[in-house]
Amino acid sequence: MSFQQFGDSFQGQQPEESGAPAAQPQQPPMGQPIESQQGQFPPTPSGAPGSAPGPGSQSGGEPKTTLWMGELEPWIDENFVRSVWFGMGYQVNVKMIRDKFSGSNAGYCFVDFESPDAATKALQLNGTLIPNSNRPFKLNWASGGGLADRSRDDRGPEYSIFVGDLGPEVNEYVLVSIFQNRFPSCKSAKIMSDPISGLSRGYGFVRFSDEADQQRALTEMQGVYCGNRPMRISTATPKNKNQHAGPGGMGGMPGGPVGMYGMGAPPLGFYGAPQPMNQFTDPNNTTVFVGGLSGYVTEDELRSFFQGFGEITYVKIPPGKGCGFVQFVQRHAAEMAINQMQGYPIGNS
Repeated sequence: MSFQQFGDSFQGQQPEESGAPAAQPQQPPMGQPIESQQGQFPPTPSGAPGSAPGPGSQSGGEPKTTLWMGELEPWIDENFVRSVWFGMGYQVNVKMIRDKFSGSNAGYCFVDFESPDAATKALQLNGTLIPNSNRPFKLNWASGGGLADRSRDDRGPEYSIFVGDLGPEVNEYVLVSIFQNRFPSCKSAKIMSDPISGLSRGYGFVRFSDEADQQRALTEMQGVYCGNRPMRISTATPKNKNQHAGPGGMGGMPGGPVGMYGMGAPPLGFYGAPQPMNQFTDPNNTTVFVGGLSGYVTEDELRSFFQGFGEITYVKIPPGKGCGFVQFVQRHAAEMAINQMQGYPIGNS
């Protein structure tokens, strides 16, 4: 999908805000369905969730030498990770996962150790401070094989789900762990954060290499508690899926053109493409155009993706046009939405 900023293209009443949700009952433990026994958020286990019964081994008995290392700061690269482990006496290979649009790290990497024993020992550093960083280690057994297998996996298909209603206490380690514990093909989790405050926006994406696991997760994890809240699950488009132009869309391709458009510019798909202008020319333009939407995306769902950026005036999805509009109260909120949401899947879009 693509994002562009438009002027006030729609007039009239705002969509009604949904009422305040009813008070939720006491939550069950993380990873339990809503109807299960109530309890408290459990502590992180000493071994990473999803790991096999024995140290450094998978359920099939094969030795496991690769760890997932998450919640990395944006400036961290392969050389830094390699030097950190070398300084502690480990010889490692590092595969940094990068955002396909920005080129920066995606917040996690995979670290392959010389032996299962070395990987098991390194896992015990989980929660301790990373040298020369203000972040603690977030470590887990990596699902799947080693780095060679993982490189092959990266070229294969990928299936994603959207996870919403996450509490501020949930980080990427917690999110990926709860899914890896049930679905062996779960590859990673990404929680979207505010670029200014660094705080979670309350939603993210979980990726799988097996479509069957993705489909199971859509039903089995719906309403399961992660932290203090039940998760809201919906589909998301795999990043390597070929997308085609839809009505009013921008080719449906992630990473499409991004720009700001003048007041009164016609919405794309109504009268054709508007004429772009300098993004700083019109400070009153606060409307973001979202292209390439499927017909299954609702205005409430679209709002949920953008509400973390700032106060929203209205959300509008014109019937049959394959696009939507999100108008913010503040211009800077619209700019952040464009910069951060470009290329992220919404529903089946």
